[in-house]
Amino acid sequence: MPARRQLSTFAFCLAAIAAPATAAPTDAAPTDAEFLRARLVSHYPSLDWVDRYRQAYPADVQSGVPLWHAGAMPALADTRALADALSLLQDQHVALAGAQAGAPETPGVLFRTASDGSMSVWRHIDDNVTQVKDGEQVLAIDGQPAARWLEQAAAHTFGGNPRSRMAEAALKLGVGTPADHALGGVGKTLHLTLRGRDGVSYSVALDYRPMGKVGGAALAQALERADLPPLVDAHGYRVGIVRFGAFASQYDRDFKAAVEAAEASGANGDGPMLAGFCAVVRKRLAQVDALAARADLLLVDLRGNFGGFAREARLLARALTPNPLPRTFDVVRGSTPGRLKLVAQPEGPSCGTIAHPRPLVVWTDAGTRSGGEFMAAWLWAAGAVTAGERTIGAGGGLDSAATGFVLPVSGMGVRFSENFNVLDNGTVLREGEIDEAGLLDLVARDGFAPSRTRPFGFQAVGVRPDLALPTTAADLADGGAAAVQRIVAGLAAKGLLARRTVEQAPESAH
Repeated sequence: MPARRQLSTFAFCLAAIAAPATAAPTDAAPTDAEFLRARLVSHYPSLDWVDRYRQAYPADVQSGVPLWHAGAMPALADTRALADALSLLQDQHVALAGAQAGAPETPGVLFRTASDGSMSVWRHIDDNVTQVKDGEQVLAIDGQPAARWLEQAAAHTFGGNPRSRMAEAALKLGVGTPADHALGGVGKTLHLTLRGRDGVSYSVALDYRPMGKVGGAALAQALERADLPPLVDAHGYRVGIVRFGAFASQYDRDFKAAVEAAEASGANGDGPMLAGFCAVVRKRLAQVDALAARADLLLVDLRGNFGGFAREARLLARALTPNPLPRTFDVVRGSTPGRLKLVAQPEGPSCGTIAHPRPLVVWTDAGTRSGGEFMAAWLWAAGAVTAGERTIGAGGGLDSAATGFVLPVSGMGVRFSENFNVLDNGTVLREGEIDEAGLLDLVARDGFAPSRTRPFGFQAVGVRPDLALPTTAADLADGGAAAVQRIVAGLAAKGLLARRTVEQAPESAH
């Protein structure tokens, strides 16, 4: 689909929400629930996929009877009722949109969470916000203990498992729409109680302000900042840490220059975008190669990855490994009920491959989403090992033409995933229509377990790590330094790490 660029969370959060949603038909007067049910049944990629996930993970899903099932129709009398109805899709790419939801806003900082409900200030995206410091623990939000606020906010947050919904609630506290903040019980000013690094507690009030284009660039820059040094020693291994916070090349100077040069030379179609992506990939690849020459293994840090351009994530993944990546298929509704259509994502030329291949470990957490999940799944299918937490399950997405729709009574705009994705090493799936139940029988085996020998997907369920490693409050404080030690020790104990290679590698002599 060259004319329609697939987006994931980052681009959707900052751009698509602000776009006008398509108006509902005016020649009929259905209720909002009736209209939404009809829209889901006729346009959602696969409601059977959602039902299979809900059956496989009953303890993880939000409770209630899904709107698309037969039975009484909910009133959807307010924003919270609408959000709760949509949350049953377990779809992180759902959003309340349009004028009533409002444009993205921020208090100037991002937050992250631990498995026990702890929360901390993670990143500044506005240098003018000086009242709080990165790494400080959030004790309370608007007077509620942080863990209780997270639990309540997560109940009205879109996504898969409960841990990922907690991470998503924290994300939206830092970057979300007024509708998102209202669902969390937050107004125009965010009141926080924090504990500083000196152990002293204090309170602060931060006003929400519009993100804007400058805010988007600052967000991308903040997400790319590393928590850890590029090279650390762990249990006898030299670990090179490669950070990817978002695939948001639209804010990169080299990307812009390459796009403009390609356009000036007469390139058309995807040519300028591909030129821009390759400029970014080659720059990152040079940095990775320099690091790989000194390392025994590379740890790809995707914690809290916002997603972004899936094409950029794919090219970067191809650059990190000499092994082939699995094919990726968009799954959309077929021509008749019970049929799905598979569309292979274009591969295109490579932008380069690592000169000093090293064993890859991919590090995820409950906040890894969309494009970050694709990178993790692609690299795992190509032979990498994964460690950390199960991801958020945004295994589908939207594209640049997505507009959403408006409910006829409330006027609230809604967007949801226009496709799911499945990965396959090229042995089973082909483009064209396929029986929906047959495809789900393949991907839903063993609780949607990933596989290197059959098709798999991670919509709703997330990417499951080889080494499960919960995020602790201490990990929030030290950026994950101790967690790197636990990852290496855990993988070595499971026999998932190769022997050290640097001593035998000629490039490491310097």
